[in-house]
Amino acid sequence: MEPEEHMLKTAETPSAIKKPSCHNKHKNTNEYVNNLFKKHFSILSNEHYSLPEPKAMFKDNLWKVEELQMLKDELNNIKSYLDNYDAMEWQAHTRFRNIAKDVMTRLRIDIEPELLTQAWCKFYEIVSSFPLVPVIHINRNNKYFKSIHLCEAPGAFITSLNHWLKTNIPDIQWNWIATTLNPYYEGNLSSVMIDDDRFIRHTLSHWCFGEDNTGNIMNLKNLDELMKTSEPHHDIFLITADGSIDCTDVPAEQESVLTHLHFCETVAALHLLATGGSFLLKIFTIFECNTVCLIYLLSCCFNHVDIIKPITSKEGNSETYMVCTNFKGPTFISPYLEKLRECYEYGPKQAIFSKHDIPRAFIEQITECSRFFKTQQCLVIENNIITFKSDNRKMLRDLKQIQHMVADKYIKEYNLKKLESGEIVGKAIVLGKNTNTNEHKKTLQGSYHQRREKQHLAPLDRLENFCNDFNQSKLHISSSTCRKFEFTKRPESLHIRSGKIFHRAYNSKFCSKSALKVRNGVDDILVEMGYKIQFPSTENIRKLENKIFTKPQHKILIFFYTDEYDSHEIISKIYDTMQHLNSGENLVLIGYSLLTYLNVGLLCLLSSAFSLLKIKACDDVGLKITLKNYNSNLKTLEFLHEIKTASLNIQKQGRAILEIIPVSVLYEGFDLCYSAEEFNHWVIKTYINYVLCEIKENIVEGKSNT
Repeated sequence: MEPEEHMLKTAETPSAIKKPSCHNKHKNTNEYVNNLFKKHFSILSNEHYSLPEPKAMFKDNLWKVEELQMLKDELNNIKSYLDNYDAMEWQAHTRFRNIAKDVMTRLRIDIEPELLTQAWCKFYEIVSSFPLVPVIHINRNNKYFKSIHLCEAPGAFITSLNHWLKTNIPDIQWNWIATTLNPYYEGNLSSVMIDDDRFIRHTLSHWCFGEDNTGNIMNLKNLDELMKTSEPHHDIFLITADGSIDCTDVPAEQESVLTHLHFCETVAALHLLATGGSFLLKIFTIFECNTVCLIYLLSCCFNHVDIIKPITSKEGNSETYMVCTNFKGPTFISPYLEKLRECYEYGPKQAIFSKHDIPRAFIEQITECSRFFKTQQCLVIENNIITFKSDNRKMLRDLKQIQHMVADKYIKEYNLKKLESGEIVGKAIVLGKNTNTNEHKKTLQGSYHQRREKQHLAPLDRLENFCNDFNQSKLHISSSTCRKFEFTKRPESLHIRSGKIFHRAYNSKFCSKSALKVRNGVDDILVEMGYKIQFPSTENIRKLENKIFTKPQHKILIFFYTDEYDSHEIISKIYDTMQHLNSGENLVLIGYSLLTYLNVGLLCLLSSAFSLLKIKACDDVGLKITLKNYNSNLKTLEFLHEIKTASLNIQKQGRAILEIIPVSVLYEGFDLCYSAEEFNHWVIKTYINYVLCEIKENIVEGKSNT
């Protein structure tokens, strides 16, 4: 029997699929909609739970609960039916069938929230359903409280909380601090980054990116920096943690992949939270040992723990939220913090608690909870499979009716009102000109099986796939495109920011995730094949130099897109060249990357000493960047000296300069920031085609890989 046929016979489907009789239809539909808002499980009787001694922690090997492993197998079996569906078609289908599909549309029109996203909706639902904001404790603290938001990009929990506070308890005085993977640190992997920095860019003073400026909360020094930044801690009454990691390529092991992150988020909250405070933690399935242990830890530390699947959370995924309220306080948890810190950076390799230290009644509760959410998820996946490519008009009408009813109930149930004043940034500003055009927004191509098969292709075949995919992308830059930029102002002062050294840009606000992933994928294939290819090539550089040197008053500075990224070397080369430049001369940069904030900032700073900046796309060398008519600007030279001196000092500390001009200043003053992405996409496309051509030529001619 085919899986679709089996599901059609066994799945308990809602009224949108299996129709009730006419006289009960309205009643049944209302009941169904009401039940959609009740995906919630309480962890009960937690006053009987107690923590073992700290010395008993992390002693045993990871253990299993047989019932939970059976539930895991059942869920993964259902999810495996999706492996052959085209990802884009399946995502479009599930978006269309999303029961809360109309909620955001209605909110956008009727409520006009600041930075409206699904996360905004999920948080508003949770904060309206639980005492997440502990008003009694805040009132005792002179109506002042602070919240900490972990893994918070793009910032929707913050704007949602602000909206709820302003429309429910406006007399409370609130301050907030957030941390997330730094969108302006190019060494962070793109797979864990959020593209949208519109809110962050305007609220940077509230964001803590840690001691190394990566924003990685899984680094213990970054936790300590957050603790220092958020002092005093007695007024921190709410901590949220909305972190996740892309598990597209390992869907069956999402929980295990996320264990370390959830552990760090929890330990961070236990370090920071005041007595009586609340903790909101996003989790997924509850099948594995250390997820059970983490929930047990929280059930011992808080008086109430609930797990909820918000109506606005995508129905077919495993996402749930742990709502932990009335924290027992720093005195209760302090004996355990040092032990928890020992496993912070590398994650717990052993079981957090021995199995015999967790009451059987608790494990039974967790099993019941896990079964509840697993059953809900499986029914949704089954119904989505049944209805895939269905054109049953009656069913679609009923679905639209339910989506409309869900939106109505959401607004009424949570008492949504327009925010008349008190936006943090302002909707008009947040929705203004973005840093990314999103032309190359990340999308999954083909089914899961097809993507897995591509990963096992021969290196040359993978390279050709990259090339073919990228050549189909629509670019706004073509060969010989030339753009000119005039800069009338220079930054009043430098903002030199340093952090962890990186040697390859894994993400960039000046390039889409998908384009940069392809670029890095090509470099990995070259290493695998044993090829060392230089771009631009020495031969093409010589040809260009011969042309340029025939023109008077031109100096040329050569970089290579294929070189390991070295911020200190870039700074030194620019500084040394500028020391020998004469008034009226032109400076030409070849192979200069526009992927990093440092490089773009340096170019903007340089351009303030010239009358014109011109960027031309050249097939043979990539970008030809010409700075015309140097004006011997002393202030620019002083800035460059300050940057080089700082770089030398920072280099001795094993760090690197990441930024010299504040992000907000860079975007306000220089149009180059909005063109850099287009130029970068063109350079990547040109580079990939060049690499493929070179390798094929070498293979035909029988040349070695060097």
